Amino acid sequence: WLPGRSEYWREWEEAITKRKNLMAFILTVSSIALMVICLGLGMVKACAGGDGSEWKKKVAADTLHVVHYTRPDLPQIMTDPAERAVYYVKHYWDGYLTGDTAWVNSGDTEQLYVDFIDALKYVEPETGRKALHTMMVRMEADSTAYRRFGLLGEKYLNEPNSPMRNEDFYIAVLEQMLQSDRLQEWEKIRPADRLKQAHKNRPGMKAADFTYVTVHGDNSRMSRLKAQYTMLFFYDPDCSNCRKFEKLFAEIPAFVEMVENGTLRVLAIYPDENREEWAAKAVYMPQGWIVGWNKAGDIRTRQLYDIRATPTIYLLDGRKRVILKDTSMEQLIDYLATQAGE
Repeated sequence: WLPGRSEYWREWEEAITKRKNLMAFILTVSSIALMVICLGLGMVKACAGGDGSEWKKKVAADTLHVVHYTRPDLPQIMTDPAERAVYYVKHYWDGYLTGDTAWVNSGDTEQLYVDFIDALKYVEPETGRKALHTMMVRMEADSTAYRRFGLLGEKYLNEPNSPMRNEDFYIAVLEQMLQSDRLQEWEKIRPADRLKQAHKNRPGMKAADFTYVTVHGDNSRMSRLKAQYTMLFFYDPDCSNCRKFEKLFAEIPAFVEMVENGTLRVLAIYPDENREEWAAKAVYMPQGWIVGWNKAGDIRTRQLYDIRATPTIYLLDGRKRVILKDTSMEQLIDYLATQAGE
């Protein structure tokens, strides 16, 4: 072993290592430069291999923006507000994409539905009904969209607590659903039942008659009440919302005065079976109200009235024709105030 031999090999190995690192760096830089050139010149085939179709699809998928909805573009020559409102609701759903399930079931779609129902207040009722019918026909293009819009109709046009509740509009939706080929016969059972109930006790119709018994054991019929107006108040003794309404009615001076002078008769009816609970709490009802129990049970069994929430309120005229059906307290008070002012 010669002196200085290990120093020689050590220098040689360091030189080799530096050369390898230099070559690796050159190869890396070359690869990056080649990729930049390929992308810059659009050499899809050379970079991706084959004809580059998969790469093209990926780029298209990443960059394509799908327009799910476009609001109606009102003609500039149309200046009359009423005509513009009619055009708007008539063409509201023309720019709606029905094929995307996620979009159809999204909150954005629900908001569009709410905005549409709100817009219907600016057109005549018949125009609104036709626009709803057209909407449902439009959604028949996709089964998911059709069922979704049927459910939205029930939620906003039929649910008791919906501020947009409108039986006339809901009837238009139900009638189209029963005509549609999108639903199978078994799927039409519920809409058919809802439509049947909706057609009962409509404004202008004679209200369905029924019997009742008072806490004193007196038997009578609703049709025997004599007054310019009759308010039917279907309630449950254990209903906190009912008690709230009872208290509010009792605190409205004009309402109380109409009850006291006989212009308005209030018939509070318990339509269910728990007689003991009804009798025990009947004494707490507002003064001047007639408190009765539908002992025969036909309000429920024969579905004389559609009571899905309590309280359910009807206002009848002197001949027991329906003025307001399943109305709110605000609507009832507004109506009576208007009549009193005439």
